[in-house]
Amino acid sequence: MAEFMERGEEYHRKTSTDSNSRAHRKCKEKLHRACRESSYVRFMLDAMSNLGCEVDPEKHMVCEPCDPKLIGGFDHDTKEMFLCENTIYTQKAMDTVLTHELIHAFDNCRVKYNPDNVRHLACTEIRAANLSGDCFFSKEAFGRFRFKWKAHQQECVKERAVKSMLCVRDMSKQEAQEVVESVFDACFNDTEPFERIPP
Repeated sequence: MAEFMERGEEYHRKTSTDSNSRAHRKCKEKLHRACRESSYVRFMLDAMSNLGCEVDPEKHMVCEPCDPKLIGGFDHDTKEMFLCENTIYTQKAMDTVLTHELIHAFDNCRVKYNPDNVRHLACTEIRAANLSGDCFFSKEAFGRFRFKWKAHQQECVKERAVKSMLCVRDMSKQEAQEVVESVFDACFNDTEPFERIPP
C-alpha cells in the first residue's frame, strides 16, 4: 500500500492539524459510500460482526492526513483503520484500501496477532494483499501495466506484502522478503472469511 523503499522505517501516526477541510470531507464521503455500497467492505463488516467484533465506522474508521507514501493503515493499539485523506483520490481506491484494512482488523479479531512479531505482520500483509483486490489482474494489467499471466497473483502479493512491511518496520528489503517467503504458502492459502480469493 505504499511506494517502494529500500529500507523500512517505523511509521508512527501523528496527530496533525494539517487536515485540509475539503480533503477531509471528501474522504468521509468516500468512506461512508464504501460502507454502504462496496460489496467487499460490507462483506468484511459482516464477517467482523459474525466474529463478535462490531465495527463502528464513526469510531473505528478515521480520515486523516498521512505521510505521502501511505494510503491507509490499521492501528493495532487503538483498533482504528486510518484512511489517508491526502492520498485516497477515488472511490475505487477507498473501497480497496478499506477492504485491505478490514482484513487486518479481521485478523486481529480472529487470531489476536502480535504486531511486534514480523511473521504475524507478514502473514496479515499477505492476506490483505491477496484478498482485498490489491492484486486483481485487471488492476495490475491496466493500472500498473504488468501483463504477466503465470503466477501473477503470488508475485504481486509478495511484492505488496514486502512494501507494506517496509512502511511500518525498520528492516531491510531482504529481511522483509525472507520473512514473507517463510510464511507465504500458509498465509496465501488462508482465505478466511472468503471461500476463495475474490474475483
